[in-house]
Amino acid sequence: MPSRRNKKISESEAEIQDASGVASRKEEPCIARLPRLEILIYTVVAVTCFIGYPMYNLYKESQASAFRFYGVLADGYDLFGGLKDEGDFEWNFWRELVTVQAGVIVFVYIAVGRLAETFCPEWRNTLLLVLSMSSVTLLATWRCMLVLLLNAAFMYLASYSKRVLVVWVAALLQLYSITSSFLIFYLNNFIENSFDYHLTIFCVALCNLRFLSFCLDYCSSRIEDTTKFSHKDFLLYVFYFPLFFFGPLMMYKDFHHQIEKKSEKLSSSQIGQVVKDLARYMLYIILIEIALHFLFFAAYHQRANILTGLPIWALAGNALCHLIFFQLKYQVMFGIPNAVAMLDRVDTFKPPVCIFSIYTFADMWRYFDRGLHSILLNYIYIPIGGSRCGTFRQLIGSLLCFIFVFYWHGLEEHIFYWALFNWVGVVIETIVNQVSKTEKAKSFKLNLSGATLRRVTAVFSVPGYIALSLANLLFLSGISMGYIYFERLIITSFPIGPLVLLLLYYCMIQLILECHRICGKKYFCEKKYY
Repeated sequence: MPSRRNKKISESEAEIQDASGVASRKEEPCIARLPRLEILIYTVVAVTCFIGYPMYNLYKESQASAFRFYGVLADGYDLFGGLKDEGDFEWNFWRELVTVQAGVIVFVYIAVGRLAETFCPEWRNTLLLVLSMSSVTLLATWRCMLVLLLNAAFMYLASYSKRVLVVWVAALLQLYSITSSFLIFYLNNFIENSFDYHLTIFCVALCNLRFLSFCLDYCSSRIEDTTKFSHKDFLLYVFYFPLFFFGPLMMYKDFHHQIEKKSEKLSSSQIGQVVKDLARYMLYIILIEIALHFLFFAAYHQRANILTGLPIWALAGNALCHLIFFQLKYQVMFGIPNAVAMLDRVDTFKPPVCIFSIYTFADMWRYFDRGLHSILLNYIYIPIGGSRCGTFRQLIGSLLCFIFVFYWHGLEEHIFYWALFNWVGVVIETIVNQVSKTEKAKSFKLNLSGATLRRVTAVFSVPGYIALSLANLLFLSGISMGYIYFERLIITSFPIGPLVLLLLYYCMIQLILECHRICGKKYFCEKKYY
């Protein structure tokens, strides 16, 4: 996010801010200071009651109920108790892909890439393309590569129409091919085993966004720029090995600009940054693996009857663990590829923002999966008109973004409601922001002290923060599990449960605002501390 201190920013960057109703050309709002004692109380309450006590209760219940998770828990390390939670499909899928063979392939890719950069820089990109496609084939099998090449050829031919509508129809048809039961039947018979089948589906979905970016950039390119859109450029962008399997996503124009830069020797500071990043993500992996020996939060989502019977504080701890784990695993999945790509001087988006540094739907979308956000922003939201064409066009653009997100994620019922809740959240935040700019609202705020205004802002932000957490739990656990959280934490515990939630979330928002006041929101959301 660009600085708001009298610096000129690009139109696209301005749209990122305007998409959620935040004025991009103004200075970051000044957050008033609160008394130290008040901040201390918020900190104690948040750390003990929002984080510590729920997780402690989950730990006790996890250890007491371990015998009930037959088939979900696996043998772990004896040092940490012997049993480990393996209930999260996505994490297990990532770990199964990261093998010794994968490590050797990554090492060969890095070594050959560095040698090519030193001795034959003019052939560097060609070698990177050969290495990337060979590496993907070795890890994903030739059958997966064949499916991907057929899809790539289909989209590449569609781009020759130079028509945006044709490209979009082709992309949507391609996504339909991995959701249609008729076509899935044949694909399942073609792919040899379950792991390779799921990997193929995942790769096609991820590559679909890259196909879309390349083709739409080509449609909007000038005649003199068509040399930037050769079949070699297309294949290198789609199959670029460090980012291929998990991302983060990059728009084609950004990737091409960076990969085509003149090769220069990596400085010691750049190499140090890569080493530091890899060490950080290895630490995250170790912490996650240790935590899975003590907190069986993923296993509870495989056993609805056990989840329903959890004490309320343990249930809250289970929800919190899922939200933290959601961020940490994408830190690893995005962060390691990002660090390897830095060796090729491909600077991708930063990993997801810490969930304890944001509390709005708009910021969640802007700062969590930044690559997906850039795709939605530049190819759907801005072409529709964005905030430049008024609030109505802004809301329609947001709606189309979430419709596409729903379609891209697989047309499942819980994804529909998750996308709907997120769109409603963004709409409400946009409307509130517009109302706050009216003369009456400005007059009201002028009559309040800075500290009082901060408290009022936090109070009115609490319902949205709770809704954001519940929406993310719906995405992570599905409708039945998501409803258990909503029913237990909100309905059956009324009025005590909701009141406690309001208090705890209020304290968390005040801590977030305090961090923003001290270091600036940009520092946390853009991960300047990396």
